[in-house]
Amino acid sequence: MMLSRNSHAPLLEFHRIVSQPLMKGQLSDRPLAELVHEICLKDLSGTVRLEHESVKAAVYFEKGQIIYAASNLRELRLKEYLKKQGLVPEHELSASGNRSDVTLAAALINKGVIDRPTLEPVFTRQVADILRVALLWAKGTWEFDDRSLLGDSIRVTLDTPGLLLEATRRMEVDLIASRFPSDEELISPAGSLPDFNGLLPAEGFVISRVDSPITLSELIALSGLGELEAMRTLYGLVLGGFIERSLKPNLLQARKRAAASQARSAPPPTPDSLPSPVEASEETQKADLDAFLARLDGASNHYEVLNVISTAPPERIKNSYYALARLYHPDKFHLQISSTLHASIESAFARITQAYETLMDARRRSGYDAKLAALEKSRQFAQSAPKKVVKEADRTSASDAGPAHVAGSESERAENNFKEGYAALQQSQPKLAVTKLSAAARAMPQEARYRAYYGSALAAGEETRRLAEGELQAAIKLDPDSASYRVMLAELYFDLGFFKRAEGELERAMSLEPNNPAARKLMAKLEANRATR
Repeated sequence: MMLSRNSHAPLLEFHRIVSQPLMKGQLSDRPLAELVHEICLKDLSGTVRLEHESVKAAVYFEKGQIIYAASNLRELRLKEYLKKQGLVPEHELSASGNRSDVTLAAALINKGVIDRPTLEPVFTRQVADILRVALLWAKGTWEFDDRSLLGDSIRVTLDTPGLLLEATRRMEVDLIASRFPSDEELISPAGSLPDFNGLLPAEGFVISRVDSPITLSELIALSGLGELEAMRTLYGLVLGGFIERSLKPNLLQARKRAAASQARSAPPPTPDSLPSPVEASEETQKADLDAFLARLDGASNHYEVLNVISTAPPERIKNSYYALARLYHPDKFHLQISSTLHASIESAFARITQAYETLMDARRRSGYDAKLAALEKSRQFAQSAPKKVVKEADRTSASDAGPAHVAGSESERAENNFKEGYAALQQSQPKLAVTKLSAAARAMPQEARYRAYYGSALAAGEETRRLAEGELQAAIKLDPDSASYRVMLAELYFDLGFFKRAEGELERAMSLEPNNPAARKLMAKLEANRATR
């Protein structure tokens, strides 16, 4: 027996036990997306047949899963897909006549023209495209028959929640608004969430707001979206299985209950009969919050904030953000904690949101990664900054004086400024280098390293080279045995054109450290300069 068809083309073979469909109606009253959602929720099997103007389609279900779809629209026939992809020779398709898609597939396989593994992805793409078209039909008729079953072995696997969500983004907003008759309807978290891949930021934000039942009007107000756009977002999230509404679909319930009563003696549990979840204790919640805030406090970049690696794909970043939003959104704790702790959570979640928005934007993420790379390079330069050399006489004096005095915050700040200034100097950032090294030298004027490298930073600018001489001479006075500081002063004299002075400092440096490479290099430049004069 063949499925009903119009004059243009056959659809598909199926098994029918009764001729009268279970239910029928208008798509303007019950869109296909809602029918699909209800069938999936109730694990129904059967066929939805649709007619929109002169176009017909049939969608086949098995235990709540879409397994196939067919249409008489030429562009959505298997022959067209095979032709476009060049999988079957043109003469084979021309000779096939006006067969149904399944019959055509069977004939081509039997002739050895194509094999089933090659056909399967074609069928999957074709079925998805048929649904994309039919899900947008706002007018037409539908019929559902739970005893009209697919007779062929062909089965496809689809991302049904994704297709439904995609369709709602393109539906007429007035139609969607009509699907929410009451502002007091309750919206609740879903029992189990589908994959988050493909969600838009606004959709993820709405999910984060639904951690307990909330009225439609309240959720629209919290969404930050216009009323109609908020309804569109909610409609898609409901059909995709990300949230639930209290007005659950019930159009196809009667036949399902009758069939179920034959297989089970007891009806399925109702929400009222299910045990209430055990609430976590206040101590457990507080400990969880403390651990969350401590982790955020120790995070040094956006990747650590979202607890993902730096090479994480957008899907993983999105999943992490939504998981954190569901657990730690500030609104979840508004009435349960002190205002101080709530402020900490708001601050922490602001970091999470900033991290998500930055890493989900390809351009912003690229710039942020470049910034992180520069910071890491600076950190490495800072770690390589010259350390304080403790001479034997100083070590003996310190030993005689008893336990070493713990460095205060001022000396620690000076050392940090020195490291940052040294890193800036190595990366040709003279202004930053002067600022940081100046702060270190002012704080600890008896530290030769600070004075020497501050002088080196000053020497990089023509207008500050004269000031550099005083700092370098001060460093040499504090540490006369340093060959490096004398080379720095020699380089300054060379740039100023004081070649005799430069040569004198180099000779002193090489007497302290004969194989100093910087001294030898500058001496060679002096000799070359002398030869040209």
